Amino acid sequence: MEFEEVLNDVGDYGIFQRRLVHWFLLPGTMPLAWLALNQIFMMSVPDHWCYVPELSESNLSVQQQQMLIRPIEYQFGLELPSQCRMYDLNYTYVLQAFLDSPNINNTFQNYALASDVPKKACENGWVYDRTLYDSTASSHWNLVCEKNHLPHLIFTLASVGGAVATPIYGVMSDRIGRKLTFFICVIVTLSSGVISLVVPSFTAFAVFRLINGSLIPTIFQVPYIMLVEIVGKEKRTQMMGISCIGWTTGLCILPLLAFLIPNWRTFGLLTSCCCIPYFFYWRFLPESPRWLVSVQRYEEAAVILTKIAKTNGRSVPTDLEKRLKKIEETMRKEKELSTTTENVTVLFRYPSLRKRFLTISTSWVANSMAYYGLQINVTNLYGNEFLNFFLLGIVELPSYFLCWFLMERFGRRWTNVSLMFLAALSILVPTTFPPDLAIGATIGAFIGKFDCSAAFMAVYQQAAELYPTPVRALGMGSSATIACIATICTPYIIYLGTYERHIPYFIIGGICFLASIAASFLPETLHATLPQTIEDGEKYGQNQKYFSCHSPQDDDSEDDVNTDPIVQREIIELLSTV
Repeated sequence: MEFEEVLNDVGDYGIFQRRLVHWFLLPGTMPLAWLALNQIFMMSVPDHWCYVPELSESNLSVQQQQMLIRPIEYQFGLELPSQCRMYDLNYTYVLQAFLDSPNINNTFQNYALASDVPKKACENGWVYDRTLYDSTASSHWNLVCEKNHLPHLIFTLASVGGAVATPIYGVMSDRIGRKLTFFICVIVTLSSGVISLVVPSFTAFAVFRLINGSLIPTIFQVPYIMLVEIVGKEKRTQMMGISCIGWTTGLCILPLLAFLIPNWRTFGLLTSCCCIPYFFYWRFLPESPRWLVSVQRYEEAAVILTKIAKTNGRSVPTDLEKRLKKIEETMRKEKELSTTTENVTVLFRYPSLRKRFLTISTSWVANSMAYYGLQINVTNLYGNEFLNFFLLGIVELPSYFLCWFLMERFGRRWTNVSLMFLAALSILVPTTFPPDLAIGATIGAFIGKFDCSAAFMAVYQQAAELYPTPVRALGMGSSATIACIATICTPYIIYLGTYERHIPYFIIGGICFLASIAASFLPETLHATLPQTIEDGEKYGQNQKYFSCHSPQDDDSEDDVNTDPIVQREIIELLSTV
């Protein structure tokens, strides 16, 4: 007995599901980008130079002060004004001498070009450019020069939090339910985000940003899982596409908010409080009936399925509870074969499950590193960082539609492989450009973001379809955890760009290339029935050819074989014994 059969009888995409999509999934995923990436603007480091009290109190323009303070240094093959060093001079005397000069502009210009003037580190702090921001967390705590690695530490701590907490919330999702887990995540995200803005020290700020970052993977996963488990297999890709479109829409709005709100605390408060409306969904959201059946709570599942049937204008099956019991019995037998499905070790006990877990995790790691790395590197790209962030976000929208089309036409597997390979290519090629062609790296970043965004949709879809129901949340959570562990080092990979701009591109591009090869060994899931048990998952894909673009079920249907899920399973089992 398959859950898809029951879902088809009550309506696998009717009014009930469409309401959840229109009123929850799409608008609910938009603010998630604000929660996840607001710290990129909060931690932005404005242009800065040494603070010299004598010059600050003078009538000199900012440009003239900088000429007297900032020596020209050679960085990345270019001549750039220093942000951490100043001329070692008596500025009271120098200021008077310059003011007495008959041609002060020429004197400034000649002085700025002098290379034999002694230099030293900043002694009295820094002055920050206020063109884009009134203040940021980095300027508030002076996280520059010898402390310039600390903004990257905040990004790293967010990944550490995700790596530690995601498996915990994954287990919670499979134990106490998708709905309750989601609202726990909302509460912790809101409280930690707001508290981080009012703490008096950078250490306390870092701790609460760690807690806040720990919720992001789960708070994105759970709404999608809740929807994908109550729609038919033909709509699963659409659910992923809608989630990604909502995320990208929020991503494009975020730089506008940062531009309009230049104070980091006000900006952080607004983007953290955006999750308050989620609480209004408590009475509106149902628990996943598929999960309820998996934990033997089929009576509650029957109530929800009855509501779905009535809302969709379908008749309620008279033998609904009996059919759910049969599904529960199948899942109970599966659980008896393994001691528990709540322990991550179950992902390594079965050969096919183990192989797919490792491969999916590898793809997830490469995708996360590319996506996150390109996004937080926005402040190092050529041009305005708000515009660059917007462009890095807007390129995701066409990428999702392209991926949507490719997945439905050519399958999930080769879509993922080709997109990851193109992402690797677009990231690696700009490393061959000379330093003065920074715009080339920027264009490469836009193309790479397009490819890895589309690939993320494919990877996420594969994970949701390849993991069996009893371990779906655990498997996806564990893969996301490994990706979080890998992205712990991503901010510092980007930080290596302060020594050589090409280093981050070499590392991230190389990992994407390796992941594209590994992903080619995953089975295709296009139009396939979700594995209801671990045993289903072990048998799935055994007869697929390496260059196939569809699942074995498609082969059966094309040959005019009965497409009933039970018959399909019997055919697969028969073929697997040959």
